Amino acid sequence: MSDGLAERQPRTRRGQSQERSVERRNRMALAAIEILASHGVAGLTHRLVAAKAGVSLAATTYYFDTKHEIVAEASSITLRGYTEAFKRAAARIGSDRADVNTFTHFVRRIVQNATHRDRSQMLCWAEIILDAHRHPESLALARQWFGELDPLWEEIAKAARCREPGLVGHSAIDLAIGLLFMTVALGLDEKQLTVVFAQDGDPLRHWAPARPRRPTRTPAARLTPKSAETRERILHAAVALLISDGAGAVTYRNIAAKAGLTPAAPIYHFPTVGSLLSTAQQRLFEESKDRYRLGDSSGDRPRRVGLELLIDRTATIFVREATQFAGKNLATYAIWLEAARNPELRPMVWNAIADQHLAWQRVLGRVMPKQRPLDALVAQAAYIGKIVRVLATGSTTDDLAPVRAEFAYDLTALSRGAYWF
Repeated sequence: MSDGLAERQPRTRRGQSQERSVERRNRMALAAIEILASHGVAGLTHRLVAAKAGVSLAATTYYFDTKHEIVAEASSITLRGYTEAFKRAAARIGSDRADVNTFTHFVRRIVQNATHRDRSQMLCWAEIILDAHRHPESLALARQWFGELDPLWEEIAKAARCREPGLVGHSAIDLAIGLLFMTVALGLDEKQLTVVFAQDGDPLRHWAPARPRRPTRTPAARLTPKSAETRERILHAAVALLISDGAGAVTYRNIAAKAGLTPAAPIYHFPTVGSLLSTAQQRLFEESKDRYRLGDSSGDRPRRVGLELLIDRTATIFVREATQFAGKNLATYAIWLEAARNPELRPMVWNAIADQHLAWQRVLGRVMPKQRPLDALVAQAAYIGKIVRVLATGSTTDDLAPVRAEFAYDLTALSRGAYWF
């Protein structure tokens, strides 16, 4: 009898030890999610995870050899949570008298919840997705994410009795991603989302942030040639860091090292990191506007163009942006994520969003003169979501091949007033 008890006790202790090990690992992963949301991938360290999780630094290095292993664990937990929630949604929708309006309500709630209640998980996810283009480990995570989301959202669209559920589910993922990058960056509240999504409010009116009282930029006219050259070196270094490591890497120390300047130089030209990122956002925005003008040669002609031509041009511009200018787009959306944490950036991000919105109103006006405010927002968000997805999954030929057909589905449905959202 005593021998049997002696044999059972070690197994009990091992079981308890395993439970503690799993609990500690989960605690560190949850801490990593919060850190990714607040500091980005560049700001994640073993030391920060240890402090946030309330464990020793040795514990984090015991469970995770590298930072990417921590990111992978955080990604796995976040994906598991979303997957379980979406499976429950599919079961719930399928048991009701569902229709396309049910699916629309589902997507809107996803955006509203991710903007507020689930904000940390959303920012964590977005940081991992934008990091995918930079590291093979993150690329694999992004492909896993989209590989699991597509069939789940198709199942939800099918449960809601949507026509062409595969197309609708895929389109919905892109739309939700695009909307989330905008709404989180602008720090919108529940009322601002509801008035646009459900009450046909104009986002140009209801989503504009409060303007700062005084601009922090140094007037260009006052710069000497040498000072202007130094300022350009700082901006180039900032954009290079945004592309290679994300907004969390844009610090005065890193900028000075990248540009070959003294540590005081970036501070002299940009009194805050936020003012530097705002100027970088403005530069990236102006460059993208120049590229879009070149891609839309009919923009100065009043005559309407056909839907097929609009689809072709949109797809052509998209492929160029996802390949030739992938890094510039990564830098732009990295700043948008940083705006979620730093309200100082929001006016400049809003300038880009509002200008893009007006551009979509103009191009849609060529095929649908009567528009709702939501139509241009849908086209804009779908485009953003698609480019984030394609960048995150590697911009391969397989990723780019379906893009023209996807835009054909979205823009045709919009032009006919039949888009599900």
